[in-house]
Amino acid sequence: MRKSNLTLALTLCALMMTLSLAAQDTMSAQGAAPQTDKAAALQKLEKMAAALKLTPQQKQQVRPILMEEAPKLKAIKTDTSLGPLQKAMKMHQIADDTDAKLKPILTPSQYQTWEQMRAQERQQMMQKMENH
Repeated sequence: MRKSNLTLALTLCALMMTLSLAAQDTMSAQGAAPQTDKAAALQKLEKMAAALKLTPQQKQQVRPILMEEAPKLKAIKTDTSLGPLQKAMKMHQIADDTDAKLKPILTPSQYQTWEQMRAQERQQMMQKMENH
């Protein structure tokens, strides 16, 4: 595999693991009770609102985007017909779609912070993968 393909594959796997670990963190925070799509989306919204200092109007605009994203991510995670790389690629596409919808709502500074948050999560997952 060429280095660029390997890098892409590792990045996609890291994204998938990041999303899986985020879901696990959410579940463990709730005493391992399964989390509904709505609850996951609302928790993500609160995390974003705090980190990006969203205005009430922005929060209202972001909410339906995250509510739409949550069941899509859950469906991919639970789809046993997909391999890890396929799941990672689909999750990456959903994240890209979400980012495209968020960009016009967020200020340039907020969006830059959002991109940094995503990049940091991916980098942490890459490091964890390399250490295992």
